[in-house]
Amino acid sequence: MDYIQGDEFSISHTITKAPRDDDFELHIHESYELLCVVKGSVSYIVEGHKYKLSEGALMLMRSSETHKLVVEKSTEYERYVLNFLPSLVSKIGLSRELLAPFKDRNIGEKNLYLSEEFKYLPPAVYFERAFSDIEMSRENDAIISLLSSLLLEIKRAFDNKEEFITRKRTVSEEIISYINDNLKNDITIEKIANSLHISKTQVSREFKSAVGTSVYDYVLTKRLILFNKRAGKEKNIQKLSQECGFHDYSSFYRLYKKRFGVSPASIIKNKSN
Repeated sequence: MDYIQGDEFSISHTITKAPRDDDFELHIHESYELLCVVKGSVSYIVEGHKYKLSEGALMLMRSSETHKLVVEKSTEYERYVLNFLPSLVSKIGLSRELLAPFKDRNIGEKNLYLSEEFKYLPPAVYFERAFSDIEMSRENDAIISLLSSLLLEIKRAFDNKEEFITRKRTVSEEIISYINDNLKNDITIEKIANSLHISKTQVSREFKSAVGTSVYDYVLTKRLILFNKRAGKEKNIQKLSQECGFHDYSSFYRLYKKRFGVSPASIIKNKSN
């Protein structure tokens, strides 16, 4: 695995010879993410929407979107991944309008861009060139060139995509919508079931099938990332944890430490500096 970490970005090139579903958990980032599949038979689930990825395809996710890789066949899986903070776009002199494909859409929609949607070069070529420049000790120039090229191509493809066709939402989409609307409140499977007029068993079954994890893990992941996003703006840890849906501080502290390996106070301190 080739990996480079900057102040507001990270970029990696990874090859997994025999990927397994268990190797890839549902997760969510504070940053924006671009994932380019070079080789492999995989799909991606973003907020309950499943995308089948062809070789050369590009997936994009913003900070509020949970996503999980699904291994269709255990064949070699090669990919490039670029994570960046939105603030980096302005710092390198690009228009924030280029972030529209990340922001100006509903979660879990318009995440996939096929290689043929790119006008000039396939996305994998941009990544290959970036790593070539990085090896020549031109890291900053490589990242600027990669990000600007990809964002311009994606924005063009985004503008050309057909509007999302209005359709009846699936049960799993209704569940996700309910959870995202009630993150700060007490969420139980029973409350979800009552709201959607379905059984608790159906809630668990439909959600697990669509998202690849349990309702509990999804809610926990969303709340922890919400806490990290708001850390720094609110320095009272207990108050902030309650605003993010954690009503028992000791449980929140234990869960946070287990997930991130550090205390909540450390993220508050780092974001306040």
